[in-house]
Amino acid sequence: MTDIFGLLKERALERMAKAPPDDFLVRGIWRVELAFKPNPAERTFKYTFWLAMTRGQGCCYCTGDDQRGRELVGHDVRELVAEKTCISIAALDSLYATLERRPSATYQLVGTPIQKTDARTEIILHEAERLVAGIGERRARVVNVGLVGNIVRDLVARGYDVRASDMERDTVGTTVHGVLVEDGTRTYDLVHESDLAIVTGMTIATDSLELIVEEARKSGTKLLVFAETGANFGEEYCRSIGVDTVVSEPFPFYIFQGTSTIEVFRKG
Repeated sequence: MTDIFGLLKERALERMAKAPPDDFLVRGIWRVELAFKPNPAERTFKYTFWLAMTRGQGCCYCTGDDQRGRELVGHDVRELVAEKTCISIAALDSLYATLERRPSATYQLVGTPIQKTDARTEIILHEAERLVAGIGERRARVVNVGLVGNIVRDLVARGYDVRASDMERDTVGTTVHGVLVEDGTRTYDLVHESDLAIVTGMTIATDSLELIVEEARKSGTKLLVFAETGANFGEEYCRSIGVDTVVSEPFPFYIFQGTSTIEVFRKG
């Protein structure tokens, strides 16, 4: 099984082998606590995310496994990524933010988070429809890993056979737009049983992305990752990990006012 974080780190350091030392300098660290409910169709997201800045910015939503912070400013980012933690994922993502990439599509979302929520959901659903277009007459089976209520709502409205899983205790066992949210321990079975898995980028932080990718490969399930965590990994996910499509959302996310950029990467 591929060590995804290790592979991402190896690729970044290879590509930056001739970069000057200043490109690896940690210039900023932010820890943000949030609670956000953009519309009645959505649950309240209650998370922490770390934002790290070298020459670029990277992000990781996390579970609080890394309590370091401001003392890391001024350090070499290569020290931070020796082991995988939430901060090291954000730091590695900041390196990828400085590397050239070629998205298949780019969108600019402008306005309030309320307005941008629906636009973001529509982009994800558009990419989902591309991946299941060849299913045929029967209803495509789609699982949302890392519940997003607006995604589930629109999948149901378009006639898909929808399942969902999440690791948040308050969410598991609830019914969202007619879909039972199953425990995260059921994720791999649900991926195996689906034609398409729409998966949060946070799975790299919860140590579940490797198994999801492996299960999707074995069962022939298409894999779409929507990523704020590790948003700048998108092209490498498709090139080296086998993800079919990544909808990447580098900071600042749609949850903030103003302009957000979404980049779509597709496997070659």
